[in-house]
Amino acid sequence: MWDGLLKALGSALGFFYDVIPSYGVSIILLTITARVLLLPLTIKQTRSMHEMQKIQPQLKAIQQKYKGNRQKVSEETMKLYKEHKVNPLGGCLPLVLQFPIFIALFSVLRAFIPVSATVVEAIPESLIGNKEVFCYVPGDRSTEEPPPLQIACDTDGDGEDDEPFTVVAWPETVDDQETANIFTRCIPSRDEESGDEYFSCLSTVGSKHLPRESDLFQDIVEDRAQFLGLHLSCGATQVTSEDQIRTCAPPGTKAGGPPLIGYYGLIALMVLTTWYQTKQMQQSSQGGAPQMQMMGRIMPIFLGFISLSIPAGVLVYWVTTNLWQVGQQHFMLRSREQAAAAPMRGSASLKGQSRVVKEQPKSKDTEPAKPQQPPQRSGSKNARGRKKRRKR
Repeated sequence: MWDGLLKALGSALGFFYDVIPSYGVSIILLTITARVLLLPLTIKQTRSMHEMQKIQPQLKAIQQKYKGNRQKVSEETMKLYKEHKVNPLGGCLPLVLQFPIFIALFSVLRAFIPVSATVVEAIPESLIGNKEVFCYVPGDRSTEEPPPLQIACDTDGDGEDDEPFTVVAWPETVDDQETANIFTRCIPSRDEESGDEYFSCLSTVGSKHLPRESDLFQDIVEDRAQFLGLHLSCGATQVTSEDQIRTCAPPGTKAGGPPLIGYYGLIALMVLTTWYQTKQMQQSSQGGAPQMQMMGRIMPIFLGFISLSIPAGVLVYWVTTNLWQVGQQHFMLRSREQAAAAPMRGSASLKGQSRVVKEQPKSKDTEPAKPQQPPQRSGSKNARGRKKRRKR
């Protein structure tokens, strides 16, 4: 099943490369395809997270009410989940489904075709297990002809090959397919049981799970499948070492140099997009717990550290996934804010209507009411009359 997934990814990369002959663009299109297929689950995940935020006060009330009774808390919590149709584990499903794709892409980019090459001459003891010695199959890998029956080695590190070893025969097929001139490097080996000496020759990294008839397979073998000057099967730590770069780049590729800017720039972009995505998610959950905020600061740095040894092609997938997630969360959050603002606008309009009803203008036909005169007291006139009579 796992090998089937690897071949499916290889076939998808080959297909996208036939459409747009760019290795990096093929990985980007593969990422978008995977995200589109997971979109229904991702939408469900986001809605579940929002619903979980709404019922947090009720969850706290249940925990406070049944404090000390774990069974009752669990029962009431599950009842609340069922009532609001919330699955607390549903948010993890899209991430769980993406993880195998991430690992599978890593395996595809780092997979090579191995073959054992028996040689006529005896391999010197100094070469067996010596990692500083670089051996490879000479010749032009752009031809469909079988590789030459030779293995060249630079034993003293001066850049000049010693007398080549003669290979008895190359296998006509590898993995039930015809061999091409794809073997780039060879490792002196010895069988511990029989003591037989041979070379373990490897193809170009990233070619094993690709369809042999695809343009991508041929361009990888011929080292024409770079992206922005990067070997997508290499990581930053590999391109800084003359020894490690031989495991993912063709013979003659020099370590270091200007391409390092691209590798470290890709790592920086991955760290930045991961940090922004985490911050965006925390804002949508009204800050989140302090532990989650701390993880949002530490996780991007940790991922940047481990990305030093991850193939650049996997980082292209990672950055594309982050950008997709950022855009998706933006639109979902905006739609949620609009939905929340709609009832408020409706209530405001109703209040305005009520004020209009209360403050209706007066009709022209109706006359204004005359101000009422205060009633006069009759007792005051009688008092003035009595005073006049007394004077008389």
